[in-house]
Amino acid sequence: MDFDPLSFFTSDEVKKQPSQPTSQPPKRHEKNPDQAHHQQELTPDLTEEPSENSEDEQDDGLIHIFDLPPLTPNLPREVLLTVLELLKPDQTTNFGPSDDQKDKAESEILESKGVTTEQYNSTKCWLLANGYKVLARNLLNIHFTQDFFSYLNKILSSPHFVSDDAILQSASLRISENSGRTARPNFQRKIVVKNLEKPILLNEPALIADSLGLKTWGSSLILSEHLLEQHQKLVLDPVLELGAGTGLVGITLGILGYDVTLTDLPEILPNLETNVRLNGLNSDCLVLDWTNPSSFIEKKGQGIKYKTIVVADPIYSADHPRWVINMIITFLEKTPNSRVLLQIPVRQMFEGERELLWKIVKEEGFEIKDEKLMSGYDDFGAQKFIYKELRWGNQHFI
Repeated sequence: MDFDPLSFFTSDEVKKQPSQPTSQPPKRHEKNPDQAHHQQELTPDLTEEPSENSEDEQDDGLIHIFDLPPLTPNLPREVLLTVLELLKPDQTTNFGPSDDQKDKAESEILESKGVTTEQYNSTKCWLLANGYKVLARNLLNIHFTQDFFSYLNKILSSPHFVSDDAILQSASLRISENSGRTARPNFQRKIVVKNLEKPILLNEPALIADSLGLKTWGSSLILSEHLLEQHQKLVLDPVLELGAGTGLVGITLGILGYDVTLTDLPEILPNLETNVRLNGLNSDCLVLDWTNPSSFIEKKGQGIKYKTIVVADPIYSADHPRWVINMIITFLEKTPNSRVLLQIPVRQMFEGERELLWKIVKEEGFEIKDEKLMSGYDDFGAQKFIYKELRWGNQHFI
């Protein structure tokens, strides 16, 4: 079958066009009386001043589109730019937003959003002085909702900010960041794994169809967690990672002190090297083309072998099962204790490729030492994962 990456890494939710709301929540601004303007429409006109509301209205801590300042000439660019910067998504932890943002100090939040204390205080003072009390009180805790897209699109078409590159860029980025993983621009993912003292940081460039290795997939997290719990039993030096991608599995093993070589294609390698160095490691990162490993062999030596090979999520084309096994045969040391630690997601449309992989594994005389069905997540929701530990079969030593 032809490989269409979007068919499995675009979630149903991303593929669906969000429906437009037919009504909006009631207007919530707490305006100064001398600045009040009444407005009857349910959908806010973002170029008009907000209406007055009663002072006893309850603040539920949620920011609605009505709480944002209208796009008029009276809106200082510094205020709008600060609000846009504070709309940046929280740092992604594992496969979701960080759950510790509420526990962070004000200075930590501002630093993570790229906003100075002076900018924040100035913006908050302006909002309070001009009646945007709900927004001012919750400025550090703005949660993006679908309604915000209309506000951001209004900014892009506003005559008041059409020539302001900083504002246009910030508004465009907020749209991309909230349009699903496949539209998200470059970001840094924080991986928090039990039994590791520090989180692992991974740069992830924008996801495109021909660069799937630039994304951290759920299989690598599940395998990393398993290795952290069982590495003394499972891992022998030296270690080779095939198709390392963003490097999570190899980095995990490097942090544990193993001699690991991380490999992938030339277009993936620069980001892989960046991530390895970002986490304070000096592990080798080398190109290994599964169809032609000659450059790797030239660098490492003709007889290079590894006692452990790790590979996560390597199968997304009909050619990959044979290629992966060829690399294992080429580089796995032929001893009874050498092992392959393999993690693969259960993607329904790739059932044929998985079955082909297991068929080749058997034909090439590998034995399955251990196997498990594991549960976890990736950017697109809950997922099942197959783990297998492979060893050379007895026939290889007769």
